[in-house]
Amino acid sequence: MSTPTNPAPEPDPVVGVDSVLDIHRQLMAELNDASMTADGMPPEDEEPDTIQRLLAVIARENAEPRDGFEPVPFWVACVFGTLLAWGGYYLGTNTADFRKDVFDRSDLRMPEGGSAAANVPDPDPQTLEELMKIGGQKFQAVCASCHQPNGQGKPAENIPPLDGSEWLVGDQASAARQCRIVLYGLSGPVTVKGRTFNGVMPNQGNIMKDYEIAAVLTYARNSWSNAADKGKPPAITAATVRAARAKEGTRKTNGTQPVSAPELQKLPLDYSDSGATPTPEKKDEKKDPPKP
Repeated sequence: MSTPTNPAPEPDPVVGVDSVLDIHRQLMAELNDASMTADGMPPEDEEPDTIQRLLAVIARENAEPRDGFEPVPFWVACVFGTLLAWGGYYLGTNTADFRKDVFDRSDLRMPEGGSAAANVPDPDPQTLEELMKIGGQKFQAVCASCHQPNGQGKPAENIPPLDGSEWLVGDQASAARQCRIVLYGLSGPVTVKGRTFNGVMPNQGNIMKDYEIAAVLTYARNSWSNAADKGKPPAITAATVRAARAKEGTRKTNGTQPVSAPELQKLPLDYSDSGATPTPEKKDEKKDPPKP
């Protein structure tokens, strides 16, 4: 077979087409023209230029598009990745590990008889054991994400420890101060175990009930190395928290009026809010006349 002296002519560009179908029709016509003789039969001895014309026509044909195999844009992957990470973090810090003792509390169940739970009076635990049981549940559900289950806090994130804190069991500890911290929140610098923390503790006065605040405080006062009420009645009950609310009057518990360390230190350590909410007298109760 002889080598051609002249290179194979390039196929004419496809111009003046109206649709993809027209492009394919013209290309197929060129392929047929390159592979058939004038009488429509394959040539007995194909010359190299015919093969080259065939390859040139095929080479300029674009690949067929494929739907559904396009790569995901990078920004879309970043958005969905961020949402998944945030969702995992939220579940991890707000679900208390889906513990039964947190989400299946007996004190929130509908009482027998079908009456609404709102009509049931709040419990009023008085013993250390009762307060510790309720306080442990609330602490794990609300407080442990910041102060940690072991009470060590997160110093790197400006969250002070509770274990060994002088505001719970030391020279700054008093029931009146502790009730106000949880009721209204704490803002500004505060020194705990020789280190100054300058952040904001969220208020709980509009979220927790009085007996729950008393229970959480009792739990923190008597857990880990803390033993503020060991061998004696608990210093904080629902009545103590209720008295602190009443003493503060119109102070809001929605987080807009937090207390500060200097403000708390103005309250003497032996200060008590007792008597701020006197028991109302019953109308049908008769008073004895004063003795002469």
